[in-house]
Amino acid sequence: MNPVEVLQFVGIPVITAAAIVICSWWLLPAKRLQPVGAILAVGAASCIAFILQEGVPSIPPMQKWHWLVLTVFLVSVLACLFPLCRKFDERVILQAMIAGFIAAIFMQFPSQSNLFVRFIIFLMVLFVSIGLRRFTIPPWHMYVVAWLVLAGISIMALQSSFAKLAFYAGAMSAVAASMYVLQLIKPRETKSIQMIFGVLIVGCSLCGFSYNQNGGVFALLWFVPMAAASISSIAYLLLKHHKNRAFISLAIAASCIAVSTIWSILVSLPADDMWP
Repeated sequence: MNPVEVLQFVGIPVITAAAIVICSWWLLPAKRLQPVGAILAVGAASCIAFILQEGVPSIPPMQKWHWLVLTVFLVSVLACLFPLCRKFDERVILQAMIAGFIAAIFMQFPSQSNLFVRFIIFLMVLFVSIGLRRFTIPPWHMYVVAWLVLAGISIMALQSSFAKLAFYAGAMSAVAASMYVLQLIKPRETKSIQMIFGVLIVGCSLCGFSYNQNGGVFALLWFVPMAAASISSIAYLLLKHHKNRAFISLAIAASCIAVSTIWSILVSLPADDMWP
């Protein structure tokens, strides 16, 4: 991983996402339409981060893990419609269920095709999406958790010699970080955006798990960053009377991710080639 590759594979998606959000400040001033800017930004950044490495994916994709970006794109398109419909605008759980259903159908990874596994994928997306953003959790909290979790997955992908997933997750982590900064500069409505990050986190985790080259304990570590998203939200809700509950919940998430990434470095095996 050299500076040129980082600038290309990470910098371009981040700049694109930031530009879309900034433009939406003027083009989508209505409160109901404010989430559309962030949704388009994350969805577009995901596609660009993938295309820069693999090119435009074919349908059906040549590799199973390519279904990940297609699923994110489909959920992003759907998420743009929710702010326009009052029936779905406030229903976080229903939105998470729809995202989980789409992910369970379309995401394709080796050894993840039976019905039981599909149901587990549905539950994962459901809990991670709800964990990222309930109405009592501020938008910036969601962006920071997504930033940390995706960064942890990117580091683990490097240890597993899965360079393409490392770049993709790293790019989306940087996008989440830029969205956090922009949210601080100009607070906006972010309804439905948790669906996209939920699918991203679950999809990247399962992708790493499926193509994991380091067996044993390393394989189980892929689920720790994903669980951190839900654990941090539970801590946030339980500490409702604590004035520093947001920072405590973030510290818990960061601790889970730090443990998984450090452990992955310690148990990873050296590999000669980066793949796939």
